[in-house]
Amino acid sequence: MTWRRMRGPFGRIWEEMTWDFREIDSAIDPMWGEMQKDPNARTWYYGYQVSVGPDGKPNVKEFGNVHPKAGQLELGVREPLVDVSVDEKEGTVKIVAEMPGADKDSIKVNATEEHVTITANNSGKPYSSEIPLSATVDPNSADASYTNGILQVIFKKKGPEPPKGVNVQVK
Repeated sequence: MTWRRMRGPFGRIWEEMTWDFREIDSAIDPMWGEMQKDPNARTWYYGYQVSVGPDGKPNVKEFGNVHPKAGQLELGVREPLVDVSVDEKEGTVKIVAEMPGADKDSIKVNATEEHVTITANNSGKPYSSEIPLSATVDPNSADASYTNGILQVIFKKKGPEPPKGVNVQVK
């Protein structure tokens, strides 16, 4: 992309504003070249999901099959848009993943107390996502459903572990 130099009192402001766009172009141009080389590539997508955590701080998560930081394509495997919410009142952790076109029978969910992996390996639209959890869950309490391209998994949140140790009597 070519950037014209603006003259006059706003020239410096324009120059500073367009600098960020040039950086974005320099990251995207190599990926675009790679995408045009692959005749089988049909869909490319990349985005950010921004949410506010319970601590009031913003959480930014990338998703898609193209990642500008790496400058490479991950064609063939899609990373679904995933939202994780913790309901302190109900004591649950809910994961919602958008996986349009995935076959219900091909979806696999593997969970530990602190991490969830979702994959779907049907023909044409394979999905994969590694999801760290901000709360400890009971993986055996999982309740999952898949309707209209939306996977929803709800876990019961684990309470704090009682302190381990032995009471020692003082004589």
